[in-house]
Amino acid sequence: MNRHPTPLNGSSRRRLPDRPLKLYAPLPDHRTASAMEDEAAAEQLIEDLIALVDGGLVTPVEDDHGEVRYAPAEDDERDAA
Repeated sequence: MNRHPTPLNGSSRRRLPDRPLKLYAPLPDHRTASAMEDEAAAEQLIEDLIALVDGGLVTPVEDDHGEVRYAPAEDDERDAA
């Protein structure tokens, strides 16, 4: 009697078990440093944008889809600020 019947998917090859993945493996130092630099640059961009909005040089504009974009302020808006 055949102890190893053909699998339902039709393949006669036995499937090997999956290799376990390291879920929380530490990142290499150069990747960690790059991620920290990217985070610092993103924070600086947000701070600069807030300063431009507070200074009246840039105004938030909502498009047709409800997304907020930022555009240079018009001269009359800049004079009002």
